[in-house]
Amino acid sequence: MGSGVAFGLKPGGSVNQDRVEKLFVLDKERGHKDFNSLLERISLENLELASDIIKRGEKELGYHCNDSILLTLSDHLGMMLERMKEGMYFASPLEWDIKLIYPKEYRYAMTVVEELQQELGAEIPEQEAAFIALHFINANLYLEGMQDTILSTKIIQNILNICKIYYRREFNEDDFDVRRFISHIRYFVQRQMKGEVLEIDETIAEAVITSCPKDYKCSLKIEKFLKMTYNWDISRGEILYLTLHLNRIGKKG
Repeated sequence: MGSGVAFGLKPGGSVNQDRVEKLFVLDKERGHKDFNSLLERISLENLELASDIIKRGEKELGYHCNDSILLTLSDHLGMMLERMKEGMYFASPLEWDIKLIYPKEYRYAMTVVEELQQELGAEIPEQEAAFIALHFINANLYLEGMQDTILSTKIIQNILNICKIYYRREFNEDDFDVRRFISHIRYFVQRQMKGEVLEIDETIAEAVITSCPKDYKCSLKIEKFLKMTYNWDISRGEILYLTLHLNRIGKKG
């Protein structure tokens, strides 16, 4: 890809390498099959539209996306516009979770939806913001794919639900400590899915358990749930760091 990369060329011609801005490499046989399938249904207009959304998103969100988002987002935009023509609307069951757990991505996705409504003159529902946000979340986390992104979002929400039930209250999503807690859980889930282990000094461990007994019990409930549901073995370090974050939000109950 590049500006004017194919200008004046015919099929089979050589591309001027100085014009190349981005190079995509296919993943063996499966990559060729998937790419050919995508090419059959992705238009140049949707590729350009997605490319512009991605460039502005990277600047707004402050991170670079992996290359796969160009094709997946282009494909999504094409299907979304087709659905709009037919009056078909879908809501994401994770919409509320995405809005809470990934506020930056959701806010940018809402901006994209509003701009598309104006530029294309199409009735695009706000629910599409959750789907667009998921593409950016997936492209930034470097997990195995969209399914892992959706799974991690569900796990985070399950952890939050355990905390709400335990402390018998809702959390204010605008509260600084709540946002820090949610951010901690995001990276905690990422570490678990990657098999990374977080350790802690045992002298600190005993101090944490003694000073935060109520919050430590909540951490153990979360550990038990993750073990039973996903067969995760949570390290002592993770449990205690989780306890410290719970203590901050627990004090405000």
